[in-house]
Amino acid sequence: MPSRQSDDRPRNSRSSAPNPPPGSARPVRRALLAVAAALAISGASVGGYSVFLREPPPGPDPDRVAELEASESARHVEQVGALIDTTRDAHDELLPVVEGLDSALPADGSEPGEAPGGDEVDGWADTVDGVAERLSASPSGGTGYNVARGGVRSAADVLGSSVEVYAAALDAEGGERERLEGVAADLRTQAVRAWSVAATQLDAVAIEAGHGHVHIYLPAAPDSGALQPDSAPEGAGAHGEPGGADGGDGGGGADGGEEGR
Repeated sequence: MPSRQSDDRPRNSRSSAPNPPPGSARPVRRALLAVAAALAISGASVGGYSVFLREPPPGPDPDRVAELEASESARHVEQVGALIDTTRDAHDELLPVVEGLDSALPADGSEPGEAPGGDEVDGWADTVDGVAERLSASPSGGTGYNVARGGVRSAADVLGSSVEVYAAALDAEGGERERLEGVAADLRTQAVRAWSVAATQLDAVAIEAGHGHVHIYLPAAPDSGALQPDSAPEGAGAHGEPGGADGGDGGGGADGGEEGR
């Protein structure tokens, strides 16, 4: 039996190259990390210096700001003047309507005057509608101006409701007519009271805008709760002039009273 030749080849086929000694790769890795960190710090430093050295954005031009403020102030003065004129016109148109309702529906419970005809009441309604439409067309403005503008317009709307209910009362009979007349009278009083608040606000806005005291009040019964005009003369305090005897605050009392016509 032939003898098996010995195999002198190494049993392990893997490379016999020596492995690097343990820990020899760590210095290289640490060096690379150190370089990366240095680059990151350098970039952050450059960015920081760039932000630091950058000039701040220019602020608003004082002359331009003053110009805009003056323009806005002039616009406000003009708007208040226009609202005063519009409110005066509205007062003059609504006064006959309020006086007609006061005669037909006395607030003090006295005997009413002769009832107006249907055509006359229809004329009241047309008048109030026209006033409300013109007041709605007035432009918006500052807060105080808008309060006065909105208050006058709302008062006109409530007065229109009073006229509408009174027109319905004329077509009713007995208890239903009395009920509708009571509703119309209450709405009339609410309208006058709302108008007095708006008129007081308009007085204050007019003083602030340099137009002086403005008293545009509708007639109100003493116990209606409507505000009264103050005691300052009409126009007092205009363009920096001294105010009236009450200090020119534009405030009114809450006892009601005749309008400042």
